[in-house]
Amino acid sequence: MDVILRRLRAEDISQVVEIEREAFSPLWASTPFKRELNNRYANYLVACPDAEVVEHPAPPKEIKADSPVSLWARLAKGAGRLVGRAQGDSAPQPLIAGYVSVWYQGESAHITEIAVREHLRGNGIGELLLIGSLTAAVEYGSQVMTLEVRVSNFIAQRLYEKYDFKSVAIRKGYYSDNREDAAVMTTSPIHSDEYQTMFHDLQEAYRTRWREISIQE
Repeated sequence: MDVILRRLRAEDISQVVEIEREAFSPLWASTPFKRELNNRYANYLVACPDAEVVEHPAPPKEIKADSPVSLWARLAKGAGRLVGRAQGDSAPQPLIAGYVSVWYQGESAHITEIAVREHLRGNGIGELLLIGSLTAAVEYGSQVMTLEVRVSNFIAQRLYEKYDFKSVAIRKGYYSDNREDAAVMTTSPIHSDEYQTMFHDLQEAYRTRWREISIQE
């Protein structure tokens, strides 16, 4: 599955809102993404497929049931379209698979949301978004990255721990739907030689297992 990371664009917002609603209901309250496009202290990245994979899929009879292309084909079929055309556009917008939002606060980069379409989870897209957010934080000059995660979300915690996030505090009753606690997780300094060596090795392992890492503007 060929996937690229790039900055959020205005034409992506309707899809990102769909993903946000799916991932965070019943807590969902839409982020003002249009306003956030101009926020220099925030960074929104989206993951989307290579255009040729989405717009020119192989005939269904030639696609194995568990192949990467078939995942995109099933999602497109489930939506009943490739995502439709933005008003005035001459080509369909690519499907957005997931997104991550990061706020820059002093020396810290804080992941506020990271979400992947339910149909496409388990395909390394969440990890790709995490890699992209860490890369952007390093480029921005942040010293550490932080986030909150449900104490019961062990799958997400394992992914974060893989990238050297450690639980440093608990926010009691953080999630309003069930008053579940949140674990506050933070990295060691991301500019250190030790972290950068680890981060490089993890990216190489990701490329071997999943795909090339492509981050575009």
